[in-house]
Amino acid sequence: MKSQFGKKLQVLIVEDNPLDSKILLSMLSSSPIGEFETRAAASLSLAFEEIMQHRFDVVILDLNLEDSRGIDTLQKFHRKFPHLPVVINTGSYQDDLGLQAIKKGAQDYLVKGTYKSYMLVKSLYYAVERKKAEEELKTAYTHLKETQIQLIQAEKMNVVGGLASGIAHEVKNPLATIIYGVEYLGTKLGHHDDQINLTLESIKEAARTADDIIKGLLDFASLSLLKKTPENLNDVIARSLPLVRLQCDRNGIEVKKALEPQLPLIKIDKNRIEQVIVNVILNALQAMKDGGTLTIKTAAKEFSRQDNGWMDRRSKPFRSGDHVVILDIEDTGPGIKEAHLVKIFDPFFTTRRASGGVGLGLAIARTIMNNHGGHIRIMNCESGGARARLIFRV
Repeated sequence: MKSQFGKKLQVLIVEDNPLDSKILLSMLSSSPIGEFETRAAASLSLAFEEIMQHRFDVVILDLNLEDSRGIDTLQKFHRKFPHLPVVINTGSYQDDLGLQAIKKGAQDYLVKGTYKSYMLVKSLYYAVERKKAEEELKTAYTHLKETQIQLIQAEKMNVVGGLASGIAHEVKNPLATIIYGVEYLGTKLGHHDDQINLTLESIKEAARTADDIIKGLLDFASLSLLKKTPENLNDVIARSLPLVRLQCDRNGIEVKKALEPQLPLIKIDKNRIEQVIVNVILNALQAMKDGGTLTIKTAAKEFSRQDNGWMDRRSKPFRSGDHVVILDIEDTGPGIKEAHLVKIFDPFFTTRRASGGVGLGLAIARTIMNNHGGHIRIMNCESGGARARLIFRV
């Protein structure tokens, strides 16, 4: 018989009383308005085994079982399988227990011996639909919160970009005058006074650092301008590596590559992504001043739930099943302090201020990846060192 509700339900009956279980089976099998396939479990542990082995749409759950009693039974079930709708079927007439069960996530609360077959059937179908609506609402709310956070972050970046551009243009010309003046004084004074020469060199070095900051600010302000073309990420990597080869040789770094040969094309601004790769590699090299190994890997895959571990809570642009290209850049350095990981992409955050670090390289890298609809995250590896993962949409 075809269900009036349009769908056959897979039902698990969790009931330790054989007579009650038989009554439920009889009600469902003889129903003129619903269609069901049922399985039964006499304890909570057996129910867990059934769910691991079979797919169910809804569960009829007695609260008092041989291995669990009362509302704790529902809580244990929901901790294990939060997405499965549950209809409570119990012998207790306590109104407060029924209310408590609903608050803890049950879709309905039925008291044995007080309902007929059609009430049970409607309860099961309604439970499935209510649970589906709940999950859709939760998903929509999560996406709304994430979008709100991303909009706030984008607005902050726009403000920073506009401010950066204004400051950079205001300071650039006076700074150029300072640099030229210091160089001119150096040629005029010659090498007669070591203290003067040392002072001039310090001023020149400070001015160069300031000039690097201004260049970074101007770059930061223009990141939204992208010229996207279909590209093979392996080719972009090949163009990026010569730009860091001298630094690798100087630090005694061995570069290893494990590139998937048949990558799908991705639509990117190749110059900007090259900039991201170089910035990430230079950051890794700073962690390996006494030598080490830099490993670069690429892969094409379907995005999965396991990949969510690499997603920042504030930015989750991918869903399970999306086709993506992944670039991993790993170093064998000491890793990154947890307190620094949460700030590592913040503009002007750097642990190398004393050695001239500006703190814009990774901030620029993240903004470029966000503007591509991609994602970048840096995490410590269990075996030591750190890994930067860049994820691109195909």
